[in-house]
Amino acid sequence: MAEKILITDNTRGEPTRHVPRISGGPVAILDAYYAPIQELGLETYVSELETYGYTVIPPEKVGPVDFALAIREVLLRVIEERTGVAHQVDRNGDHGHYKGQPQLDNQFLLYYLLFADPIFEDWLENPVLRALINFVMRDRGQLSSLTSFVKWNGKGYGDGLGLHSDSPASPEGVLPTTHDLVCNGALVLTDYTKEDGALAIVPGSHRLARQPRHDDGVKWAVPVEAPVGSLIFWHGNTWHGAFPKKTDGLRLNLTSYICNRHMKTQEAYQGAVPKEMLARHGAWFARLLGADDPYGWDEEGPGFEAAASYKSGTADASD
Repeated sequence: MAEKILITDNTRGEPTRHVPRISGGPVAILDAYYAPIQELGLETYVSELETYGYTVIPPEKVGPVDFALAIREVLLRVIEERTGVAHQVDRNGDHGHYKGQPQLDNQFLLYYLLFADPIFEDWLENPVLRALINFVMRDRGQLSSLTSFVKWNGKGYGDGLGLHSDSPASPEGVLPTTHDLVCNGALVLTDYTKEDGALAIVPGSHRLARQPRHDDGVKWAVPVEAPVGSLIFWHGNTWHGAFPKKTDGLRLNLTSYICNRHMKTQEAYQGAVPKEMLARHGAWFARLLGADDPYGWDEEGPGFEAAASYKSGTADASD
């Protein structure tokens, strides 16, 4: 006998619908991913995510703005370490001697940030980020890269806005429609406005299941404007890019790019994550970094015992 439970929209406190809760089976699996969304009051945002292909979680939902500002300060330190040039938020950037690719005249990317400071480990444990990753990827998500786009006044991607989908296409150019291969989340570290080079997104493009052709999405692109501390989250199929930054100063973010576990990650984490880092966190964090992945073995074969030490599956999606 199914027990009916009342689902409420925690952002409004109003009842929305009844769904059956059943022990075991597909409904129980869905509960494992939807319950954290309810608990955090994110129902409205995942509705936007499914409808438009993206959503903006406001700072008061994401966490203390001071934490985002602390990440920004760490990024400024990393920028100086890698470029040899001290940077300030209110001044344009300088590539210095940094050779990371790709680079534009007014932009570069910082890679492999997980190992740059423990604060990035803390970010990956953010409950809102975790809930959205699990909701979209169904506990099959793995960190592909943790990067920052450092951008300042300039033409940027040009008239085409750099529109693209993060999902890899089939040989026929088709993107998946039944599940996400990747998803992405950008923590906003300087205010996003169109004039300040905000993210550009084509709403609903995740339903088209293809990459943009030429400039066919530019006229439909909208700026994603958001204050510091917001989290912009989008489906892997969603077309996105960025508007040119027309003001002086830096535009900064922290981008958490997540891929399905059967895909190769952009950055090398498997076997590179220190045991001390894994010991500071739970099983979900370890799985996010591929610590339970037995593939890539040598003459001794797969390491099933090591993989088994990190529980995997829907029952422990929130551990």
